[in-house]
Amino acid sequence: MERISDARRLEEVLEPFTGKTWQAPGGTVNYSLLGEARNGTVLLVAGLSMQRTEWSPELIAGLHAAGYATLAADNRDCGLTRLRGGTAASAGAGEASPDTAKTGEAKTAEASSRATYSLRDMAGDLRDLLVHLGVGPVHVLGMSMGGMIAQHLALLAPEQVVSLTSLMSTSGSRAVGRPQERAKWVFLTPAPTDSLESYVDYAVRYHVALAGEQMSDIDRARHLAIIAWERGVNREGTARQLAAIQADGDRTERLESLRLPALVVHGDADPLIGISGGIATAAAIPGAEMHTITGMGHSVPWQCAGSLTERVVAHFAAAA
Repeated sequence: MERISDARRLEEVLEPFTGKTWQAPGGTVNYSLLGEARNGTVLLVAGLSMQRTEWSPELIAGLHAAGYATLAADNRDCGLTRLRGGTAASAGAGEASPDTAKTGEAKTAEASSRATYSLRDMAGDLRDLLVHLGVGPVHVLGMSMGGMIAQHLALLAPEQVVSLTSLMSTSGSRAVGRPQERAKWVFLTPAPTDSLESYVDYAVRYHVALAGEQMSDIDRARHLAIIAWERGVNREGTARQLAAIQADGDRTERLESLRLPALVVHGDADPLIGISGGIATAAAIPGAEMHTITGMGHSVPWQCAGSLTERVVAHFAAAA
């Protein structure tokens, strides 16, 4: 798969400023629904602080070419989505570190008291959007925190989910998926909001830390960072999302109750959520398949988009 370099083509695939807005009961949800659903629709669920415009454009284009429409929405507290329940002040991103001296149960209890909303609430936002649009049931593909939300959506609204793909995510067990020391700073360092220049510099450093030197795409990272800045950066929202992750706890027993085609994809070079998180997720979901992508970190670089697209399309076809 070739890298998409044309700016106009990128905007066609990502719709950064020409997406749609749903006036939901709790506020507004910004989303993009593109492609022809000849074979179905794929719901793309974004990760921590990740706007819907930060999905791999090569992956989206590949799904469209394979006959799938794509639905991507800004999660609450991110991008252009404005939903009630994400406006209360909470701990800064640095205070929401996932690695302290406290026990797992103590950290979960503390995060629960701090969390303004839950991952289940975020899954409920997407369920309501699917019902409103009438596009379900869909194939759900969630990345990182989005994989956790996707797991919740499959538990919350199985009638809306044809298949589940959990990408570079984890089961919630604190015994697996631990971040490497060199990557922990991304949890501890809030994004600067004083100027575009400082934000773009931060976003590039963030990108390199997660993608790795060999898979980095600095030009793309700068381009997407500028789009994210123009759409709105909400670092307090990032802290609230992180609190929701921590409050969710271990989902292993809940995942064991799933009865649907499931695929777990992880890069073997992921520095933020170690591949043991993916392995544990696949082991927890009955019948789930595990697929490892060599050299991929905690992002979907254009070099890996082709193999990822082929694998998820095969999964969707088998599920259908």
